[in-house]
Amino acid sequence: MSTGVAACVRASGTSGSRFLGPGQPKVLCTTAAGTVVDGKLETVKAVRKRGVDGRVRGFEEIPHTGRNGWINLLKFWRENRFQQLHLHMERTFNALGPIYREKVGTLSSVNILLPADISEMFKSEGLHPRRMTLEPWATHREIRNHRKGVFLKNGEEWRSDRLQLNKEVMMSAAVRRFLPLLDDVAKDFCRLLEDRVEREGRGAEEAKRSLTIDPSPDLFRFALEASCHVLYGERIGLFSSSPSLESQKFIWAVERMLTTTPPLLYLPPRLLLRVGAPLWTEHATAWDHIFSHAEARIQRAYQRLSSSQGSGTVAAGGLYGGVLGQLIEKGKLSLDLIKANITELMAGGVDTTAVPLQFGLFELGRNPEVQDRVRQQVKRSWAQAGGDPQKALQGSCILTPGL
Repeated sequence: MSTGVAACVRASGTSGSRFLGPGQPKVLCTTAAGTVVDGKLETVKAVRKRGVDGRVRGFEEIPHTGRNGWINLLKFWRENRFQQLHLHMERTFNALGPIYREKVGTLSSVNILLPADISEMFKSEGLHPRRMTLEPWATHREIRNHRKGVFLKNGEEWRSDRLQLNKEVMMSAAVRRFLPLLDDVAKDFCRLLEDRVEREGRGAEEAKRSLTIDPSPDLFRFALEASCHVLYGERIGLFSSSPSLESQKFIWAVERMLTTTPPLLYLPPRLLLRVGAPLWTEHATAWDHIFSHAEARIQRAYQRLSSSQGSGTVAAGGLYGGVLGQLIEKGKLSLDLIKANITELMAGGVDTTAVPLQFGLFELGRNPEVQDRVRQQVKRSWAQAGGDPQKALQGSCILTPGL
């Protein structure tokens, strides 16, 4: 396939999909095979074999679901496809084959099913992949005169910011620094769930009490608390029985921003801005509060670093100041760029942490033998590590692939 399109990833599952994609003229979306089709992959492969003749095909030859994006959008709303996107994609892959085009509203996408095809696409991207633009996010930055972070950049500018951020969030030395912060949040989260089971659980024996819950809200709060602790170096108190008014406003803002993003992907944000559409107003207001929250933490981190007598990689008082403190101290990015990137990392890290955790728990729940093996290995690894979370993770060889 030879097209100059941008790339994004769409994850589908049993409870639908959240698609944070752009409103670019052509956007390339990839979907993992096993999560879309259950027991029907061979049928799709057969379709692929019949359609392969060895030549590179043009964009217009890709099968599609209809050329009128507005009619397709109406069908999506009328048939509630946004809430059952995985079923719609399964039907469409079976009907059109493992690669198909779709236009919904202002968003055009190419959906790819097979891992081999997805691999070919990523191999061809090079050092400067064309990343999709989240138009609602980009429009907010432009009208508020905010700088854009890595989520909204392309080319050399994207690569430059990404390389600086990788040093603080991806490198093994950086992971060692912030693992204790994640461990603190995880312990509090586990205690919160244990207390809830004791209060609300069923069963006569305390050690065997059970509780059935929807974990989505709790996992969302865990992901947000953990992300903020790692990024800002401070807790925001979402596990408290009575969170502060500031924390309540912040979690409301993040929830509203994430909730209003998907419908705005299919509509022109500038038009909604001109007509004062409530959907756009709510989205922009949520972002305004998120940026104000980030600004306050940047100022506090800057003051802490300014008052520090030492130097190196630790903040005042000998404590790790989070990714934010590291970026400010090293001075490779301007404060405006730090604010933009930290804010986008926080916003982009909540759903991408909470949803995979929920799927992981779901799979462990329906595979109790795997769950038991993981639990036993984690317990052994933790005992051998002597309380060191990094050593415990290194010793839990089936935990990461299990998730």
